[in-house]
Amino acid sequence: MSASDPRSSRPIPRLARTAGWQDVPIDPIDEPLVPVAHIGERIIEDPQYFAWGLPGALPGCWLRQGVAERLSRVAQSLPDGLMLLVWDGWRSIETQSALFEAYIGDLAGQYPTFTRAQLEDAARTYVTPPRPPHHAPPPHFTGAAVDLTLADADGVPLDLGTSFDAFVPEAGAAALEDIDMPARANRRLLFWAMHDEGFTAYVEEWWHFDHGDQFWGVVSGQSARYAGITGPTA
Repeated sequence: MSASDPRSSRPIPRLARTAGWQDVPIDPIDEPLVPVAHIGERIIEDPQYFAWGLPGALPGCWLRQGVAERLSRVAQSLPDGLMLLVWDGWRSIETQSALFEAYIGDLAGQYPTFTRAQLEDAARTYVTPPRPPHHAPPPHFTGAAVDLTLADADGVPLDLGTSFDAFVPEAGAAALEDIDMPARANRRLLFWAMHDEGFTAYVEEWWHFDHGDQFWGVVSGQSARYAGITGPTA
């Protein structure tokens, strides 16, 4: 289905990295979190961290209102028969910590000679440390980062080359650009649909996009709009 959309044939460009994101100033706006389930009929959710039983994970996904409105327009721009499937939005510090420590454990098994500091440095590529200073909250804690994919009309995820949270080089947003395969077309469609509504892509993860947080700010050259926010309780 995505092959008929011209965005599927448009290469993903070289993406800016997010080094230095912690130094981006935040000019916060007062905007609530809204449930992804209420955004629109072409957006569905499957909160992965709740399904995995991680501490602090909620049974539904939430995003800042302005981010949700942009995501609604992304969904409406997709070819008929396609939807957005959201895996994660706002994320508690408790869940962030559980993810970080689990990945530290995986890395320790791969690199038994690494010190804790070396393991933490390696882990930062895919998981932001959970001990944020006030001026640099993890992107998902702001409600302005979203993990998502494309799905068919039945809600079945399309092939985008790797599973969610596959911390491997192939998960890079542009990692398939030299390989002619359906997953490349699907990644391109998702990238350009999100890009056209002002989202920036995280270079290491094809599923992660930002609007208004410090990841977005360092890539776009603007001040961030969203600080950390206490999430819903249910």
